[in-house]
Amino acid sequence: MIITLGRQHGSNGHDIARALAKELDYRCFDKEIVEEAAENSHFSKEIFDSYDEKRVNAYIVPVPHYVGMNEGFRLNMQVATAQFDVMRSLAEKGNCIFVGRCADYILKDRPDCLHIFIHADMEHRAARVRERYGETKQPMEKRLQEKDSKRKVYYKHYTNRNWGEADNYDVCLDSGALGVDKCVDIVCDIAEMP
Repeated sequence: MIITLGRQHGSNGHDIARALAKELDYRCFDKEIVEEAAENSHFSKEIFDSYDEKRVNAYIVPVPHYVGMNEGFRLNMQVATAQFDVMRSLAEKGNCIFVGRCADYILKDRPDCLHIFIHADMEHRAARVRERYGETKQPMEKRLQEKDSKRKVYYKHYTNRNWGEADNYDVCLDSGALGVDKCVDIVCDIAEMP
């Protein structure tokens, strides 16, 4: 079983994925996808971090110089392709969970996949981000919207689908209403069904 888990920023998606991995004894890949892709390509981890789930920009500043428009788009595609290839390769090795990075789309043709999306209302998400990362000068709602906007644009660019739309997933869970533990229980129950 492969579980893909898309999530809104601050919805506890990362924590749910880690708890699922522990409960099911699966491997969990979030930022590890970036690290694996960097190890298996000629790009540095800094390049992968610059492009990770971010909006496709004409000009991206990887390290330490500006990249022109065509080069920026080409580099973005190469970095994303390297991540997607790593996900496909890791999925072949057995039970695992992938967090974000278009995994639901990249692995959509596998019959052994369960696609989950985690969301929550603004109040719960804001409280979670405040707890985890602290306050900034930027209003919390704007911070959340910007992060989700980047994921939305990234997802649309590589999948031509709408991020967070229920039709793209097998199950959508509201972690604000259900809580982390209940979300984990629900996904475990589904994953363990014959």
